[in-house]
Amino acid sequence: MNQAPGEGAGPARGRGRAAVATLRWMGLLLGAAVLHGCGGDSGTTPQPEPDLRALALQAGLAPLPSEPVRPQENPYDPARTELGHLLFFDPIMSGPRDVACSTCHLPRFAFADGRQFPSGAGATGLGPERTLPGPPPLREMPRNSPPMFNIGLYGRGSPTPTTNGTMFWSGSAFGLEDQVLNPIAADNELRGTTYAKPVAVDSVLARLRTIPEYVARFEAAFPDVAAVAQGDPGVLVSHTTLRLALAAYIRELVTPDAPLDRFLRGDDQALDNREREGLALFVGKAGCVNCHTGPVLSDFTMHVIGGGQAGLGRDTTPGDDLGWGEHGGTPYSFRTAPLRQVALTAPYLHAGTEATLAELLDFKNRGVSEHPNVTSAQLSPMVRPLGLTPAELEALETFLGALTDPLEDAGPLFDAPASVPSGLEIPR
Repeated sequence: MNQAPGEGAGPARGRGRAAVATLRWMGLLLGAAVLHGCGGDSGTTPQPEPDLRALALQAGLAPLPSEPVRPQENPYDPARTELGHLLFFDPIMSGPRDVACSTCHLPRFAFADGRQFPSGAGATGLGPERTLPGPPPLREMPRNSPPMFNIGLYGRGSPTPTTNGTMFWSGSAFGLEDQVLNPIAADNELRGTTYAKPVAVDSVLARLRTIPEYVARFEAAFPDVAAVAQGDPGVLVSHTTLRLALAAYIRELVTPDAPLDRFLRGDDQALDNREREGLALFVGKAGCVNCHTGPVLSDFTMHVIGGGQAGLGRDTTPGDDLGWGEHGGTPYSFRTAPLRQVALTAPYLHAGTEATLAELLDFKNRGVSEHPNVTSAQLSPMVRPLGLTPAELEALETFLGALTDPLEDAGPLFDAPASVPSGLEIPR
């Protein structure tokens, strides 16, 4: 049972689909008017743009809710959220005890890692300076590390937030609770070669049960389970309570106070002239809103866009990556990337082949496949040459910066804790 955004107690910060032909026509006219009237001067005081706001809302954009959608089995609870916060940053979760979830999702890199491919167990350092894993079979991961923001507002086959949103580039899992333990068992993520895959999660649970502070925190986070366990950590610290705690923390990483949100809520001063030019292009001539729509700026469906391939590829297809095709869907299709905080999360696309936003926009503007196994006929209908000028590309890039919440009042969940119960060094 899904809970509507904003329902229930939570740490509030106080703060359809593709454009049809008429909207595209309106966007072209409005974009031309904005470009003509503003002259690209981002220092000029913006004037009210009710037509642009109405166009953006009608095209499917929406301000981000201040709270996630929470499943009935995992309601907001501060003790549970803080437990998940500690677990996320604690290397006790990895086989070699030197890799945490945060190793590939660092707060200083907007909960990504600034690398083309993440480097898990068997590597040292953090961010772009992290080494390659070794020895074999340890290896880099085959896909770019996605940021962790707003997962609690992901959709599934639509931009509408749900509790079982589409996870991962390939759409291979649905909902946080469904996937949050998977990295523990992956040798190139957290497991390494310390223990076998079938016993990976049980091995981590056994460690947690020996740490008194963790046992006490599980009791506080799951009092109903603690009542049944009657002091038995083997009952209290389980697959279920571990996945619920981790998911509870990640779900709270919501970023609802970007300039775009303030503009869509009625603040005419939230976007400057160049950002408004970019927004007009986004919902008009560039057609970005055809896929990047809704509050998280993704339709959460799969598209073949012809992004280049790099890295080791998947174990089933060395040197290549079929995306959703690996799971029976359209080959080389990937989930539309959410754009929240996108200016902070380079590099881009499933294989990190576009190093900057400018390179990403150039790729989208060309509208051709850069994958040798993807022909023009296989590309999704929205992929086409856009004919954007350098000035228009710059305006779009500036607008994408307006999707960043500065997190000025985000609170401690958006940073590493001071310490973790294991006493291990925190990747931060």
